[in-house]
Amino acid sequence: MEKNLRMKDLKTFFKEKEIDHNFFAPRTSQQNGVVERKNRILIETARAMLAEYSLPRYFWAETVSTVCYVLNRVNVRSNLNKTPYE
Repeated sequence: MEKNLRMKDLKTFFKEKEIDHNFFAPRTSQQNGVVERKNRILIETARAMLAEYSLPRYFWAETVSTVCYVLNRVNVRSNLNKTPYE
């Protein structure tokens, strides 16, 4: 009963925030192309930053975090007048 209640609350939250919630089978990245593409962009950009500034590998987590922060605040579509963060 408690699990169903939490799921109902979650569905209500998604509806209020206009979030499209989808389920995918585990370990099947082919079904989730949008997320896979975004992950690839994060990884490639982080690698480029590490290489450009000759940073050691232990900066990997901080670099990925920085890339994510920047990409969430950059306009990717000119017609929305909002950043992904908004």
